[in-house]
Amino acid sequence: METDLFFIRHGETEWNKKLIYQGQTDIDLNETGYRQAKLLSERLAEKKIDRIYTSDLKRAANTAAIVAKPHNKKLIKEENLREISFGDWEGMNFTEIQEKEPETYKEWRKDPISTSPPNGETFLDFQKRVISIVNKIKDLHTGERVAIIAHGGTIRVYLAHILGMDLKGNRKLSVHNTSISHLRIYDNRPVLKLLNSTCHLD
Repeated sequence: METDLFFIRHGETEWNKKLIYQGQTDIDLNETGYRQAKLLSERLAEKKIDRIYTSDLKRAANTAAIVAKPHNKKLIKEENLREISFGDWEGMNFTEIQEKEPETYKEWRKDPISTSPPNGETFLDFQKRVISIVNKIKDLHTGERVAIIAHGGTIRVYLAHILGMDLKGNRKLSVHNTSISHLRIYDNRPVLKLLNSTCHLD
């Protein structure tokens, strides 16, 4: 029995454009992001999709709503699909964080797996959260085609897990706005069929 999971990153936001840490701050798509979501929806309009799961944050949920429209599917919102929490660093860019908390930022860059931003989440805890919810979705919908609209970090840490990569290696995976990554599971054997596809944006 084959199960297909389509991991889709949300469209662009102003904070993406300005390289500001968003984390779990509820930022909406910008004009480009909505245009990207529409192009993505057109690409997927004729594809069979049985379920659509989404992070409950606006940038993902609004991307998902546009994708869902041609399929007449109800969105299933999951808080555990959210991006990693960057805590007190959300709303700041790299330079601002380095200036404000140089030592903490240096330690986090060195070991983001077990070190968290102030009041934030470690990558290890983040990955455990994501693995748990995606495995639950996979088990609930065996044999179906499921779209999961989430965030760059969410997608990277799950794919790193599936590919047997060290968690630090998730940063080597590129996941662009509204990209599609396709994971097919053959009787519990996962195969990555597509990574970071954005041909609909060309």
